[in-house]
Amino acid sequence: MSVLTMQAPLVDPTVDMVSLLANVSKAKSLLVLDRPFYGMAVSKRPIIYTDTVPTAAMSATGQMYMNPAWCSKLTVRNLMFLLAHEALHYMLCHSIRMGVRKHTAWNIACDKVINDLLVNDKVGDPIPDGVYMEGARDLSAEQLYNEDDEDGEDGEGPGPGRRRGIGNDVGPPVGDDGAALDDTEIREIETQAKIETIQSAKAAKAAGKLPGSIERIVDELVNVTTPWFSILEPFMVGKIKDDITWNRLNKRFISQGVHLPSRSTKPTMGVAVLVIDSSCSVSEEEFASYNAHINRILETCNPEMVHVIYCDTNVTGHDEYTADDLPINIRTVAGGGTRFKPAFDYIDDQDLEPEVVVYLTDGYGDSNFTTPHETIWLTTGSTELAFGTVIKFEE
Repeated sequence: MSVLTMQAPLVDPTVDMVSLLANVSKAKSLLVLDRPFYGMAVSKRPIIYTDTVPTAAMSATGQMYMNPAWCSKLTVRNLMFLLAHEALHYMLCHSIRMGVRKHTAWNIACDKVINDLLVNDKVGDPIPDGVYMEGARDLSAEQLYNEDDEDGEDGEGPGPGRRRGIGNDVGPPVGDDGAALDDTEIREIETQAKIETIQSAKAAKAAGKLPGSIERIVDELVNVTTPWFSILEPFMVGKIKDDITWNRLNKRFISQGVHLPSRSTKPTMGVAVLVIDSSCSVSEEEFASYNAHINRILETCNPEMVHVIYCDTNVTGHDEYTADDLPINIRTVAGGGTRFKPAFDYIDDQDLEPEVVVYLTDGYGDSNFTTPHETIWLTTGSTELAFGTVIKFEE
């Protein structure tokens, strides 16, 4: 079975969970130190320990499941391999890409790609019961898919000892509650997986430890034409704070003499800063689209403040807005050259303390400096920026 819906986790009482959790923690730490791409990817994946899967599995939404009895037999280096294996299923959207293909055969094809990547990148020690095919990392799961690999009833995943793969890794795209995902949810998962893959790659590249095979995959992700706003929106929505407030007490408990805060009527995010590179080559139509989509995203996020900063080689303008001012009209301003640092210096000098900085630019400028601010580059040109997340400005 694939992981479609999970009840309360069941754990074999004979399993030494303390030792298992210690080994998993050690495996995660070694990945972060030695293989940071995989380490960062794994650190983002929550784990549920349950006997309801025979080995290990990954849901379409990125929830990892591990069978304690099976996993407790693995070494720390085996666990490194396993954790990275499951994280890659999510990052490569294998569940969503399955389509109408048979479950087990698709899982085997996906495992061949992932396992060859991990063996080539020397990530831990391979799982003895895994399926391996040299050179599979250079092919797609779609190319490797073979219905003849189906084993038993459709929906029965491979398990240890059958040499059919590591676990029941991938199944149809459903949520953890078992409900089928709609098109919007699938797009959101694809976008989030893409974002996390790019972020993990940037962290590994900064440490000088990004494997060439992964760099190729990331390049393909970056160069796929995806509407910029469909990538930016999950980033921004992820900054929303569902705050509680004492301004209005929770009525459910007042009659019991208990005074508790209630949640805000509308969740908000903190301060958003939009920087416009005045030298950026954007047509009037593209800028109108930018205005429309950025306003829709801002209205969803309900920021406390929005600061729009205009900058070429220096800051040339600064407009401030509250959530009540939305929608806002961002101006097109012609400018000269491009320097990125003045905008970030200005943000610090003005104590803006942004939740996120979104920088619309052609990407041609010096980004070799540091900033504590989470930055998203919307670039019409170069994607070679030293920090932050880069999104191609394409419709």
